[in-house]
Amino acid sequence: MKKKTLTTTSTSHTKTTSMATPERFVIESLFPVINKSQEEVDFKLNSAQTAIDETGVRRIIIPKARQRGVTTYFLAKSLARCLGVDNTKAVVISHDAPATKRMLALVKFFIEHMKGPKPVIRTNSMDELTFPKRNSAFYIGTAGARAFGRGDHITDLHCSEVAYWPNPKQLMTGLLQAVSKKTGRISIESTGNGAGNWYHSQCIRAAKGTGTFKLLFLPWWSEPEYQLDLPAEECQDILAHLKAEYDEPRIYSTYKLSANQIAWRRMVIEDELDGDLFEWNKEYPSCLDDCFQAAGGGIFRKVNFVETIDWQQRDANLWILNGHPNLSLHYIIGGDVAAGVGRDASVAEIFCLETSEQVGEYINNKTEPDTFAITLSELGYKFNEAYIGCENNNHGILTMRVLTEYDHTRSTFRYPMSKIYRTPSARSKGGKEQSRRLAGLGVHTDPRSKPLMIGLLRKDLSTTTVIHSVILKNELSTFIEHEDGTVGAADGCYDDTVMAAGMVSYVKAKAALSLIDAPITPEEIKDTFSLNSIIDELTVGRNNSTFPSYLTEDL
Repeated sequence: MKKKTLTTTSTSHTKTTSMATPERFVIESLFPVINKSQEEVDFKLNSAQTAIDETGVRRIIIPKARQRGVTTYFLAKSLARCLGVDNTKAVVISHDAPATKRMLALVKFFIEHMKGPKPVIRTNSMDELTFPKRNSAFYIGTAGARAFGRGDHITDLHCSEVAYWPNPKQLMTGLLQAVSKKTGRISIESTGNGAGNWYHSQCIRAAKGTGTFKLLFLPWWSEPEYQLDLPAEECQDILAHLKAEYDEPRIYSTYKLSANQIAWRRMVIEDELDGDLFEWNKEYPSCLDDCFQAAGGGIFRKVNFVETIDWQQRDANLWILNGHPNLSLHYIIGGDVAAGVGRDASVAEIFCLETSEQVGEYINNKTEPDTFAITLSELGYKFNEAYIGCENNNHGILTMRVLTEYDHTRSTFRYPMSKIYRTPSARSKGGKEQSRRLAGLGVHTDPRSKPLMIGLLRKDLSTTTVIHSVILKNELSTFIEHEDGTVGAADGCYDDTVMAAGMVSYVKAKAALSLIDAPITPEEIKDTFSLNSIIDELTVGRNNSTFPSYLTEDL
């Protein structure tokens, strides 16, 4: 199976390869494990464990499907380091007491049944093991049972099922303070538990490349054991009768699944989850977005999202769809501007005008508004002098000013003025030259324009527009109607990519008129933005109960 964005599809290994880490060598050479047939066998890393071992990073966050063996791997790795590396202080924290007892029992099983001489153990308590010959210690506990802080020293920290911890932000703050910033090893893993919590926020930051953790997503379909062994006739029958109610046609096509995988998935949904597809997606996610589903209130209920290996990360901040830019095509860039202080991100979403397909995405929460203007200009020229619609209020004021600066040495503006969205009703009046030049340039986001922007994006994504970014898809899934009637990101979530994509939908009609010789008539442009068209568009959504009715108020 091919690799997809933000996923791993490593297959099981039966031998330790030459690329194995020292910890893997110890694990596979010394430790036994009980397999699913309740047999004691040598510990050989499975596909998920191999994928983790091969990352070689010190900080990793792992959203995953159930029972991939992630915690087992980190328990064995921590023990291997305690036995082989002086002054190791390993800590593993679970979400509840029963899980903690199971983890401690597994570590003691490794020790009691390991090959060769047994290690000398000084402390052997309910939550701690110490190894005096290495001056090492291994603590296994439950979230909240013990407070950690700057006075502690942790070399190896693993946090299990963090999405189910009580108050994870506070607990993780203390734990992270106890780990060395330069040499400490930190791993965090969990199945999803809704959107807006600390774990969800950290995963999305990692997916954007803006956090300190590397993201490794482990979907259910990359696990070789998650399939049934069926005769060929039954496989043919399954593929001929895919169940739409379980989303099987899309899942089969998107992830190139086998009939054996479809059959296993169907069995779990029907026999274990009582047909609950929402619960399946949470426990056995196929893509990152499945891990963090918003329960109700979501604006974007239908999105044409296509996961593809052609969606490639070109650097820390930029993703581009292979085959673009294409000299024969025209492009639109939507820009959402942030302060550049490590919180909200400045985002450029790039779409092809002819195909209505997402072809690029730039995300950076450290770039300042003036620097973002230069990035917009560079992306615009890269994509055939794309049409740019960028926020012009708040931090966007500076971005628009730099984007439209006049370069006297080249006798031209930084970016062609004809390729920047200008509010149709704007009028340049007296005053300084730059003030006149900036009049009306960019998109002013306010309580009146934002609902229209989101309404147009919602319509596009449910009909003709196709997106490939899992980050945008995730932010769309957590973009909701709040209790006060406003729309925006759910608590603890982000909507920077949503707003940038909304800019594209908002300026698309004018972009078409600017980029292509009379592709549509001026009357069509006028109708798109007329008061009647706005009311009609939003009223349709209201009558179909797919968009909040408040959006038609005061228009």
